Amino acid sequence: MYILYLLLALLILLVMVTIHEFGHYTAGKLLKFKINEFSIGFGKSLFSRKSKKTGEVFSIRLIPLGGYCAFEGEENGSEVEGSFNKMAPWKRLIVLFCGPFFNILSAVIFSVILLCSTGYDIPKVYSVESIPVVVSTTVDNWQSTDKIVDINGVAVSDASVDSLSYSIREYAKNVGSQASSYQVRYYRENSYYIATVNVEFKSNENLKSGDVILKVNGVDIDFAKNNTFNNLIANIDGNSAILTIKRDGKLQDVTIELYNLGLTTDYKVIGITNEAYKHSFGEALLRAIPFTFGLAFKVLEALWLLISGQLGLAAVGGPITTITTIATFTQSNFASFFVLLPLIAVNLGVFNLLPIPALDGSKMVFTTIEWIRGKPINPKVENAIHNIGFFILMGLVVIADIYHLLFIR
Repeated sequence: MYILYLLLALLILLVMVTIHEFGHYTAGKLLKFKINEFSIGFGKSLFSRKSKKTGEVFSIRLIPLGGYCAFEGEENGSEVEGSFNKMAPWKRLIVLFCGPFFNILSAVIFSVILLCSTGYDIPKVYSVESIPVVVSTTVDNWQSTDKIVDINGVAVSDASVDSLSYSIREYAKNVGSQASSYQVRYYRENSYYIATVNVEFKSNENLKSGDVILKVNGVDIDFAKNNTFNNLIANIDGNSAILTIKRDGKLQDVTIELYNLGLTTDYKVIGITNEAYKHSFGEALLRAIPFTFGLAFKVLEALWLLISGQLGLAAVGGPITTITTIATFTQSNFASFFVLLPLIAVNLGVFNLLPIPALDGSKMVFTTIEWIRGKPINPKVENAIHNIGFFILMGLVVIADIYHLLFIR
């Protein structure tokens, strides 16, 4: 079954690259550039067709890890009409820009699909639950290394001491009744102990199933700023918060109580089960652009952390790592497929706009310099820079993939 997800991941990557190259192709056609070939994939040609009208060749090649749009004169210069190097700099800038732009534009479209199909980051209340809040316990110094073994003689599945409240809640559900006192057996330093834990069941009944939570204490829920719902709740000082919710199509503020469930840490919850809010098509259209720019911000943030040494090599991967990561995430939860589509698209678009030799961003820099100077930089020098950059980039990609294959997976 995993091989099917690998094939799906490979198809996704190929679609993203094809979209990128189609951006170059579309702009080139509109601006009258001479295009020799549009290829999906690299290596040996599996299928090829030549246009009788334009002479353009459309190919599908053996290695499905990329593609290209070959312009006349792009690499070695040419005197043929419509050749890349003979076109005005502003036209070349548009052609170079449109590859990444099409990726970002596709990310907006994929974001609309994500927000409509599975939703993302904005929570919708599924149910309001009673939470057993610890009132008192016969243990005065719970330790983070303590492991909960059983409650009233019934084994618990999660042994963390800070999941005690959840374990009591699950126990109460299973026996069909709630009590105010429980006998808890726990393990510490090779010994077992029993403690009496007194609780009070509380619930935020001013929330209802179907409520969409938009703000916490006036702050918008926005993943791009790390303002996830859980982060906003966890960072509140105090025992209450004001949520801005949408109920029956109307916005209103409700005050909710925060329950501290941590016995060794300050861990707060509000006692709800939530699901991602699925936007209407109109809502998704309005939110897709800021959502996509939020993804782009995340990509740039990750790049900065990598450059500054705050992220290691494990955070980087080439096409093989990308494909296996997509396959793994999709297999574990197919909803991840809809999240990965805009993320990969915007990643490809933003990365190609960076002034890294051999990428579109670097070529745009050289073209801009030519436009300002009124004459091009020595083509041999420019090609040498792009070629060296390409081999360095490919080397880093290979090293990253090998590292993942040997040490991460």
